[in-house]
Amino acid sequence: YFSKAALQEDARPSKDSEDAFYDSQKFEVLYCGKVTVAHKKAPSSLIDDCIEKFSLHERQRLKLLNEQRNNESSLDLPLCEGNAPASPLGSPFEEHASAPSHVQPSDSEKNRTMLFQVGRFEVNVISPDTKSVVLEKNFKDISSCSQGIKHVDHFGFICRESVEPGLNQYVCYVFQCASESLVDEVMLTLKQAFSTAAALQNAKTQIKLCEACPMHSLHKLCERIEGSTKLVIQRHLSSLTDNEQADIFERVQKMKPENDQEENELVILHLRQLCETKQKTHIHIGEAPSTVSNSAIPESTTSGGRFKLDILKNKAKKSLTSSLENIFSRVRLTTRCQQFSQISLTVKIYQTFSGFWLQSDKHLMNHDGSELLPLSPLAPPLEEDPLVVVLQNEDGPDKTGEKKNSEELQSLWRKAIHQQILLLRMEKENQKLEASRDELQSRKVKLDYDEVGTCHKDVINVWDKKLLNCRAKIRCDMEDIHSTLKEGVPKSRRGEIWQFLAVQHRVRHRLPNKQQPPDISYKELLKQLTAQQHAILVDLGRTFPTHPYFSAHLGAGQLSLFNLLKAYSLLDKEVGYCQGISFVAGVLLLHMSEEQAFEMLKFLMYDLGFRKQYRPDMMSLQIQMYQLSRLLHDYHRDLYNHLEENEISPSLYAAPWFLTLFASQFPLGFVARVFDIIFLQGTEVIFKVALSLLSSQETSIMGCDSFENIVDFLKTTVPDMTQPQMAKIITQVFEMDISKQLHAYEVEYHVLQDELQENVNPCDEGEPLEKLERVNSHLKRQNMDLLEKLQVAHAKIQSLESSLETILTRENKMKTAIQSLEQEKITYQKTLEQIVKYLPAEALSDCELLLKEVNYNPNNKIRSKP
Repeated sequence: YFSKAALQEDARPSKDSEDAFYDSQKFEVLYCGKVTVAHKKAPSSLIDDCIEKFSLHERQRLKLLNEQRNNESSLDLPLCEGNAPASPLGSPFEEHASAPSHVQPSDSEKNRTMLFQVGRFEVNVISPDTKSVVLEKNFKDISSCSQGIKHVDHFGFICRESVEPGLNQYVCYVFQCASESLVDEVMLTLKQAFSTAAALQNAKTQIKLCEACPMHSLHKLCERIEGSTKLVIQRHLSSLTDNEQADIFERVQKMKPENDQEENELVILHLRQLCETKQKTHIHIGEAPSTVSNSAIPESTTSGGRFKLDILKNKAKKSLTSSLENIFSRVRLTTRCQQFSQISLTVKIYQTFSGFWLQSDKHLMNHDGSELLPLSPLAPPLEEDPLVVVLQNEDGPDKTGEKKNSEELQSLWRKAIHQQILLLRMEKENQKLEASRDELQSRKVKLDYDEVGTCHKDVINVWDKKLLNCRAKIRCDMEDIHSTLKEGVPKSRRGEIWQFLAVQHRVRHRLPNKQQPPDISYKELLKQLTAQQHAILVDLGRTFPTHPYFSAHLGAGQLSLFNLLKAYSLLDKEVGYCQGISFVAGVLLLHMSEEQAFEMLKFLMYDLGFRKQYRPDMMSLQIQMYQLSRLLHDYHRDLYNHLEENEISPSLYAAPWFLTLFASQFPLGFVARVFDIIFLQGTEVIFKVALSLLSSQETSIMGCDSFENIVDFLKTTVPDMTQPQMAKIITQVFEMDISKQLHAYEVEYHVLQDELQENVNPCDEGEPLEKLERVNSHLKRQNMDLLEKLQVAHAKIQSLESSLETILTRENKMKTAIQSLEQEKITYQKTLEQIVKYLPAEALSDCELLLKEVNYNPNNKIRSKP
């Protein structure tokens, strides 16, 4: 019953909502636990005291766990959170009035890392694991914040929580950061946010009530129901029209109330229904009539307006229920069943009244989705609850005057229990179906891009057969894989095909132990805090900002991306996090799960060697830029000269191509095809694609006559290609082979760098140019010879590795055969000894020689065979 005009005055413009969205600060923290305290003000040592309590609780828990393992009894020890022994943990500190009285540390075996978000009016704690908000506190509920003294990397805040209606308690939440400097930043951010929120709150206009609202009049009636209940209700009825009074009187009389208390209940119930009907068509004071329902409410109402709305809504609920309770308290119920019936009716009135609020104010609270519950606005009828059915049948009027015996009651209870179990099973099945539907919807959103080319059914069937060998790690013919990959890749199976190509690469090429990544699982990495959190969090909104999976601020896509980047930054300490990795990880996440994407990111970085270009010194990236420049010099001399004349080096336009694998500027369908070839051929694919792109646009680039025009063309026009152009470039990449040239250019770069480091004296001006050209050509020939020798050596190494694997396989088979023969020999010896026992003494002399040969000549059988 709020005026829309007042809400419009109270609501900030949409620009303020956008500012609150973008001004929010995010930090990665480790949730340590919470402690119930006695006072809202935090002493200086509270955080340190809480951490000591957490440590004590953990020691107690481990001690009980060890006792449980040692004691092989069937007793279950209470090891859940907050249920530690009361003597050491339940006693409050004597030093402070706000000492912990109840300790609930977090489970150290689970992922406790969270994102701590400081918004414009609230603090949110978001779990990247569950992709949900696990704690939301408005600034009005937070009384104080503090930092640890001994544990300077910890902080916490005390807030008010409602235990029961009308009963509040103060709880301190404790968090840990990666460093002390990060805690200082969090505390400063909270201080600034509190100050800003207070200033904004004071500047807001007070919300106005519409005194003519039917629900407001019902609220006033509920407040006046004290003492002379019936008289107050009759006075309120007299303010209604004659038709409304007659309608309520007729409905009440149909129900045949037995006493005044039941009559009062029914009157209030029908009054609520009448007010609900009138509220739907009510026009608030100060508003013009509108034919479109709920059209004047802006979606971006501020949290201050919502807060006041919640207060008044709860006030109406409490006044109604308290008034009804006062009515019930004056009447002594005669039977237990009547008691249950009255309470059920009260609950129904309360829930239906509460449901009306959710329904009528949905347009006021739906702007962020956080205030609404996915429940029906009306409470279910009592007949739908099996327990209520039983009790209704039990206390219902029996026309024959006979009471149900114990067997019938047991049968009714058994039926109710079975129905409840069936409902629970159906609920679980519905949850599974919803999860499956959500997964399909998420997969559909992820793969929302246009493919380059078409993949025919025959090619899909070929891929299906090849994917059967992925788990078995069987070698496949690389030429066959190359030809199949050239025909196309189905978008729905692309993630599985990438994993298959990674398996084929690892079967043929084994990384040395020194180059292997650390053996730490993905889940264990997620439990740790990363020092790269600021750079990662900043780049979340910049990674595929227009794609629906990543566009939602701290949605499922961004949280998954954060997990993946964080895990890799903790795995690879040398690289950590570098701009560009987020796009590579994002492409992987669009085609597979988090853990699978993490494994493929490790494959790209370590097995294929992409991590070299992300190292802090960027040496590998410099070599790549030199190689691309030499390719242009040798294959497209005119284009190379044109770029050199305008002083445009490859680092100006090609660095993002290499660091993001073309994902930051080019369409996703084209990027996916590039990734297909990368998983097959490795890093040289980037050079092939770059060279094809530049050669296809050579004429247009030559037409640009200035530095600005060329750079703008390379960054905007080149990525904007048509489907036929992209398909043509992919075809050229499959047919191109530049591996020898890339090796030669790399050697050439290192030679030039060595010459610069040696500070070679510059040659005299009189030295003939021809001599320098001869030396240069001689060095090139040497480089090519060395390259060929290197390739031959690599081929020999691969053949030797395959031969070694074959020999090892044969050796294992021979060992297995020898072991079986040894077992067979022992069996024969035992059998022979048993036979000797039954032979007569005369025959033993003849067998002694044979037994000696068997015992002392183990290879007799083998040598006796021709």
